[in-house]
Amino acid sequence: MLQRVQSLFFFFAAISLIAIVYTFPVLQTTKEAFLLTEHFPFVRLALFLSAVISVFAIFQFKKRKRQMLLAAISRFMITIAFFLLVFIYRREESFGLGVILLIIPFISLFAANYFIKKDEKLVKSVDRIR
Repeated sequence: MLQRVQSLFFFFAAISLIAIVYTFPVLQTTKEAFLLTEHFPFVRLALFLSAVISVFAIFQFKKRKRQMLLAAISRFMITIAFFLLVFIYRREESFGLGVILLIIPFISLFAANYFIKKDEKLVKSVDRIR
């Protein structure tokens, strides 16, 4: 069902990832700010894949184990994007707001995973009563 709490967390993670790509600078110097729309194609690809996986996970509400796997893959893609920014693309620039805001979809995916596990436990307890 689409009205579950974990669906809202998946949707929030996808929306925040898209917002980070288009609006917030990830690296900045004193003269310019680097957005993901103009620079860093691999980071942008990883974040878009994470957003697409999060949206796909919303519609997998009947298969909770698959939802947990998709949440883990989405978190892994965010981690890859973060490490690409930190270790490969960063030279003399300082971190922008976009790198710090990557924490929000990561935590949102953890919360979705928590509520998926809670639903799984509830379903198993109801099966045990029958």
